Parts: sequence; C-alpha cells; structure tokens
Amino acid sequence: MSSLATCELRVTRNDQELRLVTGARAEIERRNRTLLDTDNFRHEVLGAGWISDGTDLAAMVAAGADGWDLEIGEPGPATTAALRLLLADLLPAGAVDELAALADGLRDEPMPWHAEWIPPVPPALAREGAAWFDVLAPSVNWRQDDTAADPVAHYRHARIIWAPRWCVVVWSGRTGGEGSKYRTWGLPDRRLEDQSAGGSGAERMARVLRAVVRHIEWSVDMVDLELETWENYFLAQAAGDGGLFVGPDFNRLQRHLALLGHGTALNRDAVRTLVRRIEIQPGIPGDVRDLVREKCERFLSQSQAQRRAVRQSFDLIANATSGQQFRLAQERADRDGAFQAIVGILAAVFVAPALIAAFYGANVKGLPGADAREGLWYMLLGSVLAGLISVCLILVVRARSRRPRS
Repeated sequence: MSSLATCELRVTRNDQELRLVTGARAEIERRNRTLLDTDNFRHEVLGAGWISDGTDLAAMVAAGADGWDLEIGEPGPATTAALRLLLADLLPAGAVDELAALADGLRDEPMPWHAEWIPPVPPALAREGAAWFDVLAPSVNWRQDDTAADPVAHYRHARIIWAPRWCVVVWSGRTGGEGSKYRTWGLPDRRLEDQSAGGSGAERMARVLRAVVRHIEWSVDMVDLELETWENYFLAQAAGDGGLFVGPDFNRLQRHLALLGHGTALNRDAVRTLVRRIEIQPGIPGDVRDLVREKCERFLSQSQAQRRAVRQSFDLIANATSGQQFRLAQERADRDGAFQAIVGILAAVFVAPALIAAFYGANVKGLPGADAREGLWYMLLGSVLAGLISVCLILVVRARSRRPRS
C-alpha cells in the first residue's frame, strides 16, 4: 500500500492538545523548524512523522475526545485505510464509511466553483450534525529568477467536512506543474492558526478557511512577482546582442506568459469558489464571511490587473515579433538587392565587350583593322570603352534613382 501524502490529527482531551503529523505536513514543519528533524513515530499505514511527547496513537484516537480535527490526503486506498484506523473510535462506523466515500468522491467529482447548491449530507453524518463543501487552493510558485524554467502553476481541491465537535479536511492530489523542481506541496500554511488550539468544529473549520484565504493571497502575490521576473528576462534579452528584434527567445516568452495566464485563472477560480461558498453554505462564522468578502474583493481586482498585464505583454511580444520579421525581410531584400547589383555590373562589364568581339568574329567588312594585326587592339580598345560606358550608365541611373524627388 502506498503511504499517505499528508496527515495531521489534533485531538483535545481535558484541555490538552495532542498532535500527530506525518507525510507532507511533517516535511513542511521540519523546513519551518517547528518540528525536530528526527521522527518519533512510525506506522505501517500512517507512515513516519511526529507525535506529541508522552502519548501514543491508541491514546490519541480513543473514544471520549472533547474535539478533534484531521487533515488528510490524497484520496485513495491509503487515505481510506488511514481514515478507518484513526476514526474507528472517534465516530460511529456508519459515519466513518460515509467520510471515506466523501474522500473518494473528491478525487472523482469535486464541486465546480460555480456550484449554486448546498451539498447533501449522508444520513450517518447528518445525525452528527455535519456539513461539507469544497474549496480550491491554487499555487503559483516563484522560480527564484530561474528564467530557464517554466512558471509553475498547480492546484489542489479540498473537501471540508465539519460537525459540532470535529472537522475533517481531505486534500486531492496536485494537478499541474508536474516535473518542476519549483513545485511546492501546495498546502496552506497553518502556523498562524497553531496558537488557537481546540474549539468547536465550526471554529476548527474557520481556521482552515482563514489558512486557505492566506494561501490564495500568497498565490496572487506570486503572479505579480513572476510577471516582474518575466519582464526582467524580456528586457535582459532585448538588451543583448542584436537588440529587441533579434535577442529575445519569443517562443519561451510566449509559453511563460501562457502559464502565468493559467495561474491567474486558477487564482480567480479559487476566489470565486470561496465567495460562492460563504454566500450559500450555512454555518460559516460571520467573521470568516467578512474576511472572505474583504480579501476576495481585493484578490479579484488584483488578478484582473494581472490579466491586463498578461494581455499587454502578449501585445508587446506580437509587436516585437513583427519587428523581428520586418528586420529579417529587410535583410533578405538587402541581400537580394546586392546580388542583383553585382549581376547587373557583371553583365555590363562582359556583355558589351562580348558584342564587340562578336562583330569581329562575324568577319564583317569595313571594321577598323579587320585585315591587319592592329585589329586585335581595336577590338580590345572597343571592348574596354563599351564596358566603361555601360558601368558609367548603370552608376548614373542608380544615383538618380536614390535621389529624393522634389
């Protein structure tokens, strides 16, 4: 069985917060220096990670918890096995089965951003007082000024299921940016929410939504940074040998712009999803609704400006491409003109002397020196004079054609 991509369980018992972290969350915590580098937990289903000191898995997931929240992903056999293992004593068996079905449904059929309905709750979860909806978490990653690499835009769907005492967040797999060394895990940073432990299921769900809002804010800001990186690359290429119409690699510039446009569209879809959910879904705290409205209004304005910047950049590339094509056509015309001039001069030099030689070769009577040795010199002198006259005529005609008309 494949290991879990991410898992984080927080259980509150007697005002004590117990925590288990494995997978991507453990890796992120280590990079942020909030966890020790060494693992103190290993499990054949949950993988390796960290658990609160002085406790074990059996004590954490035993029945009677005051409240808990679980973040897990990605949908598949490993996630289903982990859900059943962790929640066997925390929830009734029917509710666990329905949670596993909802987790699998995220992979196969996530809610579209334009969904106008409140998703139905299965019966066992309804008896728990549960509700659920999906959000979108986009990620536009900074390439650290590595203009040789393509911009990275990817996303995850998140299914948030909560009840009065608990909250479950299921993350889908990452889509987009495959193979890039700059692709991150794409999970919202929850460090600012770690100070607020415990609480009801609605409070736990609200902390997840606030983290998603901050993640979208980060992703929108990354598009601005990437657009600046693109512009710096374009200007650096234009300042190279050959200038604007020779230096830039227009195919790469266009591909990068298209990817940044895709990242902007992902951000806008995520913002629209949040706005729809807070307007339709009941049970979302008022302060979270106000936060989403305030932030998403700015996100939409900022992303609209980014869309205009992408379109203007495409226009810039189109103008530069037209200039490059004009320059290439001009260079080709100059080469053709130079070739034709050389051919014309050669024709003037050789055709007229050849005509003189042809007259003498025809044995025409009356030509100077036709019957004497001096005839050769007459023929050579005539050929030279005819060639010089032809060249002079060509030069005069070319000079007059270049002179501007009055």
